[in-house]
Amino acid sequence: MSHAHPHAPLPSVDLAGFSTVAGAPGVTVLDFGAERCPPCRVMEPILVALAAEYAGRARIAAIDADRELELAARFNVRSLPTLVFLRDGTEVGRVIGSRSRAFVTGMLDRALRGDTAIAGP
Repeated sequence: MSHAHPHAPLPSVDLAGFSTVAGAPGVTVLDFGAERCPPCRVMEPILVALAAEYAGRARIAAIDADRELELAARFNVRSLPTLVFLRDGTEVGRVIGSRSRAFVTGMLDRALRGDTAIAGP
């Protein structure tokens, strides 16, 4: 296991490992993206920074929507990037498209407070 550094990529999740991540208690953010998607590359450093900032409170996992078609279909992901916020395995919000760090932080904070149907900070 490599030690984390500021530009460590997000842990990635595939179908086999998905139930472990999605079923984990607390807040999990699923980052559906793809190599071919410029806005996904814009979002990645923001999410990497937030993963570090919220370590121990929330986890953020990357899902390659091009490779994990079944997971993308399960969450009805049609545009990239799509962030799906889960709390105790249940979707409580999602963001489609790239957003500012402040926007995503606000959504994370709402998810951690127990809000549902979150569409913005």
